[in-house]
Amino acid sequence: RGYIDGSGADPKVTDDGRLLARIYSESDLLVAESLRSGVWEGLQPAELAAVLSAVLYESRGDTPGSPDSVDVPTGRLRRALNQTLRLWTELRSDEQRHRITQSREPDNGFVPAIYRWATSGDLAGALAASDATGSGSPLSAGDFVRWCRQVLDLLDQVRNAAPDPALRGSAKRAISDIRRGVVAVDAG
Repeated sequence: RGYIDGSGADPKVTDDGRLLARIYSESDLLVAESLRSGVWEGLQPAELAAVLSAVLYESRGDTPGSPDSVDVPTGRLRRALNQTLRLWTELRSDEQRHRITQSREPDNGFVPAIYRWATSGDLAGALAASDATGSGSPLSAGDFVRWCRQVLDLLDQVRNAAPDPALRGSAKRAISDIRRGVVAVDAG
């Protein structure tokens, strides 16, 4: 995938490899592929937080929330989620071909909740939005805060690693939009 140049006797880490090295996530390769392909460029802060939540979040059910099973608030976000899923599909194919551990599929189950929180700071609305599948069981406030903290961590990594200055700025604004209220209090 071009993260290491192995053409010589001594393999060397490429610029893309240095980008990957700045991402610490279970889905680090998917994040790096998304950053270098530009699929997240042009996203507003809440949209970026939402798409990052998809690479982190794990629904309690058997199947991850797909873009069609959750309320995706904007067309730009829907496109980014679909492109991220397409990249994951390509990675999964490579993992199968090379018989290596397969990456977890993106899960859009937290997308409505984090988007609502980032745009409004309304905890009750965000918790209600966390019931993306309509199962009648939204996240607890504690689980909501825990997932927000994970999104904040990945946003900070994107802020430091993204090659696009506008995307870095969007990540910085998203951090401010999420780190408030009960999420900021929990941060200590």
